[in-house]
Amino acid sequence: MASNAGNIGKDLTHILVLAVLVVVLLVILTKFQWIHCSLIPGWCNVYCNVITRSHAQVALIYGPPGDGIGNPVADDLESRGNFENEIRALRPDIALLPISVDDLSQGLLKRYDVVILERVRTISSRQVKVLLDFVERGGTLVMVGDSATNQYIDPYDILLAQQDNQTYYEKLTTELSRRNETFSSAYANRSLKEYQKTDTYDILNNTNRTRKGFRKLVAVTGAVYNRTIVHSLAFVNLTIALPDHLVAKGLLKYLNATQIREYSIVQADPASTDIIAYIDDNGKRYPGIIETRYAGKVIYFAFPPERSNSPTLFTNMWDYIAQCSQDAFPPSRSEPLDVAPAPT
Repeated sequence: MASNAGNIGKDLTHILVLAVLVVVLLVILTKFQWIHCSLIPGWCNVYCNVITRSHAQVALIYGPPGDGIGNPVADDLESRGNFENEIRALRPDIALLPISVDDLSQGLLKRYDVVILERVRTISSRQVKVLLDFVERGGTLVMVGDSATNQYIDPYDILLAQQDNQTYYEKLTTELSRRNETFSSAYANRSLKEYQKTDTYDILNNTNRTRKGFRKLVAVTGAVYNRTIVHSLAFVNLTIALPDHLVAKGLLKYLNATQIREYSIVQADPASTDIIAYIDDNGKRYPGIIETRYAGKVIYFAFPPERSNSPTLFTNMWDYIAQCSQDAFPPSRSEPLDVAPAPT
């Protein structure tokens, strides 16, 4: 009898040790994104709520129709073909909230871990600073196509520039007086030439209040915006450059059945970026998916990812930027979302 009890105790110990090893293995596989937590029923709740105790909340920032390439949201929630509903069809109940660019502010982003910019070409200089601060705090930024390439000077930035301008001339006047020199002196000329390189001088002396390209966001994208291509009929293809990258996991080297007709041409900095995939367009090749090494994770898509026609690429992208973003939160829309089936 005692022997049987001892054997049962040993068996329970073995089972407990085995269970612990299985959990440890699952944690490792999930953490390094070899598997997604949704593949095992209930594991997302355990991994995100108990083990990591963290949940990624994602803001999808978008502009009005026609303000850039991509289709981030749709007025009809039953429709497919837009970023929001395509990802909801693959990852139901995700913590994703579409937000108009008009509402983009420092206070808003404090509650989000991931920000996605799509079809938001026009953005203010103040909002660019908000995005820079977000990434520098460790946030994850996903930029699509020509987002943030039409930057206008915010009235508050003009006011700050006027104040900085006055301060500069007051300091220069004081220094010239101390040196017993005039504004025509060599020292004053050198100082003025340096001043002309600043944002303050540019804002006050450039009558065009709109600036083209990523500008200060070049530091986080690691790429310089050139132009946007829109084909009326033809589709372009993708070539995977880093098949071992988690965004490209499980993909064929060549994706030839995409629905990509519009994309942006950028020049990537090889010293600060990893090019995950290229766009192939009639014998020409351009960076298609870029990851930048910065304070926070930054992924740039030259094309709208919902047009890749690859559920694997789309879910890989989402799982890479926001694995713990489902099961812990209800749908972010005010009403339940019943996504229509994909067209056959």
